[in-house]
Amino acid sequence: MQAIENIDISCATPVLAIAASESAHPDAEVHHMRALRRKARRISAFARFSVEALNALAVEVEADIAALQH
Repeated sequence: MQAIENIDISCATPVLAIAASESAHPDAEVHHMRALRRKARRISAFARFSVEALNALAVEVEADIAALQH
């Protein structure tokens, strides 16, 4: 799984660049939106992975605390 810092945002074209080049490339906005959607999916997948990892860690910590108390 990629770290959030390693997610490549250089492939996303800035909105102003799309507006300037829209006449030359009518599908530029479509490509830009697809790139943003892919980026959002990668971030979402990383967030789900992080939540699962944190939950598993919390379970281990709770088990360790319970073991220490007995």
